[in-house]
Amino acid sequence: MITISGAAERPSLEARAAGATANQGRPLPWTKLAYDGEVWRGVLPPPELRGVYLLELRDGPGSPVLRSDRWLLRVFPLRQSARPTFATPEDVARWWVKTLPSHPALVAMKRWPRPAFDRRDPRLHQLLVVAWSPAGRPAVRDRLGMFVTAVRETAHGRWSFLEATALP
Repeated sequence: MITISGAAERPSLEARAAGATANQGRPLPWTKLAYDGEVWRGVLPPPELRGVYLLELRDGPGSPVLRSDRWLLRVFPLRQSARPTFATPEDVARWWVKTLPSHPALVAMKRWPRPAFDRRDPRLHQLLVVAWSPAGRPAVRDRLGMFVTAVRETAHGRWSFLEATALP
């Protein structure tokens, strides 16, 4: 549910989360908001990917789009705010590897291009691929890997762990 105040003079109002998609990259549609005499309200469809999305507003189809870096929709797992924050996405990936129960050694890390269906704002989301060796097993054949997504809530905020996946 979103609530917009300070736009009473508009005849109609629509909203969407920029970069939010469904079905492997299909952009989510604009959502008409209802005015109750005081504020505009509506429920945006949930994006397929977790993260932070900039909200966009417009009066209707073809009208100018309004946006602000402060209008954000956060789609996070429970307890996201309890996770530590870091200066860089690489610091997030290092931390995640250290949390693994096998006490691994990080052996490689690289920022990875996001898949074409991922339209989230790159200022707020970074994908890294990491490889590690389990403790006591340094052989290349024993290495494991994962894709780690780091997120931040503002364009200049600190980074935190969003998720780790086997595929990008």
